[in-house]
Amino acid sequence: MPAQSRASELAAFVDCHFPDRGLMPETVIAESWYRSITQHHLDPELRHVDNILSAAEIRQHQAQHEAYLAIASQGVSGLARRVVDAGFAVLLSDADGITLDARLPADAQRYTRSGLIVGARWDESIAGTNGIGTALASQQALTIHRQEHFLAANARLSCSVSPIFDAHNQLLGCLNATCLYNDGPKQAQHLTLQLVNLYARLIENSHFRQRFRGHLTLALKTRDGFADLAAEQLLALDEGGRVIGGNRAAFLAQGADLLGQRIDCLLPANIDQLLELTRGGARGTQLRSHDERQLLDVGLRAPAGYRQAPRATGGAAAKTHPCLEQLAGQDLQLQQGVRRLRKVLDKDIAILLTGETGTGKEAFARALHQASQRHAKPFVALNCAAIPESLIESELFGYRAGSFTGASRKGMKGKLEQANGGTLFLDEIGDMPAHLQTRLLRVLAERELLPLGGETPVQLDVQVISATHQDLPAMIAQQRFREDLYYRLCGLRMKLPALRERSDRRALIERLLADLSAGMRLSDAARDCLLDNAWPGNVRQLLNALRQAVALAEGGVIELDDLPEDLQVGVALSRPLALEQQVEDAEARHLLEVLRRERWNMSAAAEAAGISRSTLYRKMKRYGIVQPNQVG
Repeated sequence: MPAQSRASELAAFVDCHFPDRGLMPETVIAESWYRSITQHHLDPELRHVDNILSAAEIRQHQAQHEAYLAIASQGVSGLARRVVDAGFAVLLSDADGITLDARLPADAQRYTRSGLIVGARWDESIAGTNGIGTALASQQALTIHRQEHFLAANARLSCSVSPIFDAHNQLLGCLNATCLYNDGPKQAQHLTLQLVNLYARLIENSHFRQRFRGHLTLALKTRDGFADLAAEQLLALDEGGRVIGGNRAAFLAQGADLLGQRIDCLLPANIDQLLELTRGGARGTQLRSHDERQLLDVGLRAPAGYRQAPRATGGAAAKTHPCLEQLAGQDLQLQQGVRRLRKVLDKDIAILLTGETGTGKEAFARALHQASQRHAKPFVALNCAAIPESLIESELFGYRAGSFTGASRKGMKGKLEQANGGTLFLDEIGDMPAHLQTRLLRVLAERELLPLGGETPVQLDVQVISATHQDLPAMIAQQRFREDLYYRLCGLRMKLPALRERSDRRALIERLLADLSAGMRLSDAARDCLLDNAWPGNVRQLLNALRQAVALAEGGVIELDDLPEDLQVGVALSRPLALEQQVEDAEARHLLEVLRRERWNMSAAAEAAGISRSTLYRKMKRYGIVQPNQVG
């Protein structure tokens, strides 16, 4: 809907539903009023809202957000020191609008009666338009002043709120400063909002530095950046120089697709040059942005003991595991899935990855591990289909010395124990034997493991990620897989699309080729062949095909003949009409033109081409030319 029409619609809505308030709020607030009535079905005259958690729920909720609370506490305390004595309550919420921390003025009872306490739920669906709920819904800093609150009962509040984002541009929560009975104009809260915004950015930066303390990080400031410390951009890089995290300022400046980009796409220097210019982080440097519009102060921080990763020959970066955003590429379905995965990271939720063989389930599992707070701990993978049934029990659960004949004298740690503190990836979980399913369920439920021959249980703290290409619900119906284990493993399920279903096949092919051999390119016929294939082996098959093509290609160009023969045959059979995209040979193109001109009359076409009918048929078979009415 055009902006002018939407503004008129909102004005009419406000006049209809809030005629007594005598104000026309800014668009973000009017939109929130509209949601409060049309989506959440709230009554603005509601006097009491049951929005307070129980004491047990509060303790559980704070425990779930322990790391966030620990990082944010310094920012909350800093803001409180500056505004509490002036009559402001300072609140910290999570991404669901539930308050986790509160710092109140001396006359605290006035504020607690208004719900300004730990455990209050301020989501728009419960409290309508309010500082915390609307800042989360709009993802922007704002002030909700007195009667701008949807519920008339909250009209005594004036709330200045800023959302807080994590290092992957996902909401963590909000920072809020609220005063009571403020009769002054909304403009008087401008400085309060700026102060709240500043401390929210400081919390974000603390979260970023804690999350990436073991990585190379960059700090970028414009020449006038000293005037606005909140505008400092922070970027974290992997060993190949790709962005794996950033603060909110970086995403706002560089774009929402920042993750996965190479640093030399953002700055006129690669990772090696940055290390050289800054002497490994010992000094700052200045660089101009690619568009030459800004001169940036660039600071690099290298973690203690950092050693520059060796570069592959030919200038290509050393192999690194791709991050979640790189794996998702430009496919909207995968991008949405990655956003969901990031929301459950580090929340003790088991993840089940499904999809055809070769879609990249293990790559996603590794990327999830690297994105989690467990990234410095082990990532341990077990393929349940690749180990004989007689060995899988000892592989998974381990054993102690002398527990059975033929056992190692020293015993053996199983995969579960090896992964302690980190991530266990159970690939092809559908192939796990039934009796081991029962034992695995018990271990996951009790969070302790007793190895074969052991006497003392081992306490377990693992993130479990499972994967399968099988239909587990159908296996449950056939009593081949335990239903209770399925629900234990399937806290969040993500289906990886087959390569043929991905909307970004072209971009994916180009990126994988660039990773394999910088400067190598595809001919039009080779590219069309790759795009037109059904790819039963998915990304794994594509990678193998590109590796072969890179090895066989000459002159920096991959031709159709450099690709595996089964790909070329597959395209010829599946796309007989797209001949211009399959055939490079001049004779084949000439024959096709003659056949079309003669309307596929074989005798006339053979005569026009100066060959016999038998020769024409032989050449048609050779070049994969099929008469249209015979396709099928």
